[in-house]
Amino acid sequence: MKFPVKIFVAVFALFLVPALWGQDQPSSSDFNLPVVEKVLKNGLRVLVVERPGVPVVSFSFMMPVGAQDAPKGKTGLPHMLEHMMFKGTETIGTLDYKKEKPILEAQDKVAAEVNEEKAKLAPSMDRLKELAKEMKDLEDEHHKLVVKDELSAIYTKNGGQSLNAWTSQDVTNYHITLPANKVLLYATIEKDRLTHPVFREFYSERNVVAQERRWRTESSPEGALEEALEATAFQGSPYKDPTIGWMTDIMKLMRTDAMDFYHQTYRPDRGVLAVVGGIKASEILPVLERTLGTVPNPKMPPLKQDWTQEPPQKGAKTTAALFDADPLAMMAWHVPNFPHKESVVLDVLSTILTSGNTSRLVRDLIYKDKIVTSISANTGYPGDLDPNLFVMQFTPAAKQTYDGVVAAIEDEIQAIQKNGVTSGELDRARRAAESSFLWEKTSTSGLAQDLAYNQAVHGDWRYMVKYLDMVRSITSKDIQDVASKYLVTENRTVATLERQSK
Repeated sequence: MKFPVKIFVAVFALFLVPALWGQDQPSSSDFNLPVVEKVLKNGLRVLVVERPGVPVVSFSFMMPVGAQDAPKGKTGLPHMLEHMMFKGTETIGTLDYKKEKPILEAQDKVAAEVNEEKAKLAPSMDRLKELAKEMKDLEDEHHKLVVKDELSAIYTKNGGQSLNAWTSQDVTNYHITLPANKVLLYATIEKDRLTHPVFREFYSERNVVAQERRWRTESSPEGALEEALEATAFQGSPYKDPTIGWMTDIMKLMRTDAMDFYHQTYRPDRGVLAVVGGIKASEILPVLERTLGTVPNPKMPPLKQDWTQEPPQKGAKTTAALFDADPLAMMAWHVPNFPHKESVVLDVLSTILTSGNTSRLVRDLIYKDKIVTSISANTGYPGDLDPNLFVMQFTPAAKQTYDGVVAAIEDEIQAIQKNGVTSGELDRARRAAESSFLWEKTSTSGLAQDLAYNQAVHGDWRYMVKYLDMVRSITSKDIQDVASKYLVTENRTVATLERQSK
């Protein structure tokens, strides 16, 4: 699973969690995770975990709206919408919304004219300059009415921490941690934000997102490599498009696009709110019901998430990203997504292959043969709602070729396909999974996001607990069979960084 359970070693968590949960030897089947669950009258699902004595409360609001939901030609719109949700409401972030509204509509008109002019076979540079000046004048006028970052300022003044959001291929998450006595404040602000959002500063923020793309992808060797891999490995799946969007789409997004997409997708009856901390469910649920429970669902039907299913890959693929950087490569194989058991088997295999100094590929390729300087593996890439990729990333050592390293990795995979793995390797992977699981539960924010993610993506928060039972049930034969089924050459894509010849 991409977000909820990452397998890494945090053994000291095994000593922390018994004190938190009152159990000597926690296991997934009897793990005490006392979640109070309620569906509000508008359909919003609320998950509450009480932690008596904790002075804070963490909120995670998860909408099952991700990059793959972007309309055709509007990649990056879900991420842009995430940015807009911090711009305030009709009462937050403005000195006078009635005066703002016509200015925002005038900006939309200018932006539409810009898009029309740029779409022409021979755009007029003079007309584009005139439109740029009109937009700048409107932005200057609008700036006088904006209270910059007022929403975040209100939260900060009331002790809020870690106010942030993230967008993935599958979901968008908004989270914050507040003093435990600020539940009503949170509920009131979020009701306003969901009911009366105002997407002000859209076109200047569009430039911010474009700059973010330049920084994360176009100026980053890792970002360029990941984008090349996704675009090559996937043919039909929406996972082939980057979460942040393609630049040509970003720069023609309209505020009206974001408003229409918001009303189509941000429905309370599809959302999940997880609340973890020093609160009582019996006290906060009535507060949430009379605030967030009154946010209306739009009259239009919800977005139909019926995207193209990725066809089987029938031959090895290779691609190269041109970048002036040291060598770096990624290998990927198409695999099932969680909660399919085979996805969990691959999670365990990724641990056995590259987690820790005694893992197979770290031990053999870094320390023994010295043909790579780093190597890692993970599954659930780049999303978790649809079939995805099992990915390895490696940095070749000096004078080593990509082909040589790929061959060495495949030799190890073939050994597993032939002989499976040892009981010791399985035991270490299980302990790593359990320690990671327990460690993540020590954070109110981490637990809230885990709960909301599993409910929003997998349809049941209990998968975060069931995962350990699934890990414990895996055998060497399972790993052998799954490696033989999926980690084969005809199902593989290799992406490399190549320096552009001068």
